[in-house]
Amino acid sequence: MYPELQLGTETKMKSWKKLEQKVARLRGTERTPLSGGNSRQTRSDTLDDTFFIECKLRKDPAVWNLYERIEELAKKENKIPVLVIKKKGKHGELFIVNDRYLKAFIKNWEAKDEESKSNNQNQ
Repeated sequence: MYPELQLGTETKMKSWKKLEQKVARLRGTERTPLSGGNSRQTRSDTLDDTFFIECKLRKDPAVWNLYERIEELAKKENKIPVLVIKKKGKHGELFIVNDRYLKAFIKNWEAKDEESKSNNQNQ
């Protein structure tokens, strides 16, 4: 059996369910009952119509530690911390932003995108 799937205690079970519920509420939807392979509706952890959301609860994920270091540096410069990960030889990147900064990230990203489009049209 996979070690990350061995929950062991009811507290851990409740913790990952709480995470799924929190994320679902952020999207104005519900947690998928029997999420994962047992659900007949979707394998996503939420019933979101747009996003396929997979929630993972880990004791000490490496990416979290890396993000915390970046967050400290960003605070010193009064910037929004964003961790971008790319897998060598693969197309696309993963953008990791803490939920505390997500709205500011989206707002600023879209504003910069519009500014770029405007500048390209004027050239």
